[in-house]
Amino acid sequence: MRAVGAFTWSVVQDALHRKVFYAILAFAVVLMLLTPFLPSADVGVQIDLMREAALGLTSIMAFLLAIIMGTTIIQGELGRRTLYNTLSKPVRRWQYYLGKYIGIVIVVAIALAVSFVVLILFILTKFGVFNPGLAKALLAILFESMVLISIAMLVSVYLSPVIGILLTGLFYVLCHVKGDFLYRGMTEAGQNPVVKAVSGFFYYLLPNLERFNINETIAHGEKVFEVGALELFLLFSIAVAFTAAFIILGSYLFSRRDL
Repeated sequence: MRAVGAFTWSVVQDALHRKVFYAILAFAVVLMLLTPFLPSADVGVQIDLMREAALGLTSIMAFLLAIIMGTTIIQGELGRRTLYNTLSKPVRRWQYYLGKYIGIVIVVAIALAVSFVVLILFILTKFGVFNPGLAKALLAILFESMVLISIAMLVSVYLSPVIGILLTGLFYVLCHVKGDFLYRGMTEAGQNPVVKAVSGFFYYLLPNLERFNINETIAHGEKVFEVGALELFLLFSIAVAFTAAFIILGSYLFSRRDL
């Protein structure tokens, strides 16, 4: 685990020295601070709109960090040829792979923590409302990011960053529409067996990332249903299950790659 920790820390250090990390974080924070200028009917609605818009921007920020770092972490070191020097040392490839994954997760968590502090302080300053419950939505965003990072690293083992970003983006979209689009394709495709088979295959294969989208519920004060510890644990369990599967597969493919 010492080797895994070393690789993890190297990712965090590298990210904190890169302009892209601060650019994405600053972009999200600036837009977050501009959300109060959205049209609103009254103060209550304005708070809800601001929280929903801010959480949406935070989701986008986490998505960008996850796919950009996930798809470039291996290919970037291959391009700089630093990966060969690393793997020539007495370390296993799975240690390198797992360490890089954990490092990216920590970087995304840091960005989410900064966003959380900015958001609750801004709401407290502008509306006089202390809203620590927003942490629930940010935890769900982090859990979703864990899955996205694992799939981004998986596709980047053999594919270029551009293709990896496109495939991870497609994965994200399919996993969010699976409960509606894919389900209808599987059950309402008429007599077309190909459409049914393809829709059913992806429906059961892909995780339902829409489960992690609790931004609207949290933004509106959990009026529809309350997100408790059990719901968060369920989301965490789903994320860990799919993440573990993708990391195991990615580590295996990475260990088999001829470098």
